Amino acid sequence: MLRLYRHSSLRTPTRRISPAVARQAFTLVELLVVIAIIGVLVGLLLPAVQSAREAARSMQCSNNLKQIGLALHNYASTYNEAFPNNGYSWPGGYPSDYSPHAKILPFLEQAQLQDLIDFDIYMGHPALADLPADLHVAAGTRVATYECPSDINAALHGLTMPSGASIQIAGTSYSMNQGSGLDGVFHPGNGVKSDGLCWIGATVRFRDILDGTSNTIAFAEALIGGDIDQATPTPLMDPDFYRASTSAADTTVASLSDSGNVADIQSYITSWNGDRNHYWLRGSVPNGPVMNGRLSPNSQIPDMVRGSSKITAARSNHAGLVKVCLADGSVRNVTDSVDADVWHASWTKRGREVETISSQP
Repeated sequence: MLRLYRHSSLRTPTRRISPAVARQAFTLVELLVVIAIIGVLVGLLLPAVQSAREAARSMQCSNNLKQIGLALHNYASTYNEAFPNNGYSWPGGYPSDYSPHAKILPFLEQAQLQDLIDFDIYMGHPALADLPADLHVAAGTRVATYECPSDINAALHGLTMPSGASIQIAGTSYSMNQGSGLDGVFHPGNGVKSDGLCWIGATVRFRDILDGTSNTIAFAEALIGGDIDQATPTPLMDPDFYRASTSAADTTVASLSDSGNVADIQSYITSWNGDRNHYWLRGSVPNGPVMNGRLSPNSQIPDMVRGSSKITAARSNHAGLVKVCLADGSVRNVTDSVDADVWHASWTKRGREVETISSQP
């Protein structure tokens, strides 16, 4: 019988595929698991990153105020121990209107910027239809020390001059102490003395601060406005971005605002404006950097303005607090829940109050 043998060399080779080679891609389930893990990690890490960034911004804000406080002291040492005032009156009663910020520039290494400012020009005179070219440049120059990194509206903003010309102006996140607002002085440009540090023609010196420089606020945070006008009086506008134009800004309205309830002052609101602190160069105008402390920090009552009279609050984007620079140059955090009497006492230079923010833990 004939037997056929198949030679081993003619056999078809069998190819073994290892599991490692066979699995070249993730399954859909594995992919979804990986995505979920990444999402959880991002969710855990993002708040930490945001917190670290805010901590850095907060530290820079404190440093800005410390620099401003140091500049304030150097200015006083140069000018007979007097603090910078909010301009001074010219013949005819019109204020020169240059802010204290404009006067301390050389002590912030900004002497070249101050060289652009002609302090002999009557900025507050209604006959001034426009500003000279150098003042245009100065008004539109952002000063990093004047802007809190957390202030989202720190930018250039438009301003229409009486001539109809539109110029760019820069703002500031810090305002100087005009007073507590309890004395009824709400207008920083009429030359009336207040219980604070800054007004038109003020000559406040260190020796005048009988409460002590460590107990008296010199500068406080004030958020730059949101740059939008709203003609409809409504209680729903965010006071951090808008101030209210009111039919009055006097002791009556201020007393009503002490309740903290917007409804109590609603009938006085005629419109809303977003230009708060848009103009670091000028002090007495409604959008200038001089303020009183009548309202509590980050108050839900909006800042109220009638002409150049203002009832204001210190405001910031730091959660639950504002930063202030005291007259001794130190910087403190003040919570939104600070006692009203303690807060007001910290804005007076010689109220002889027992408790101020410096006496708080």
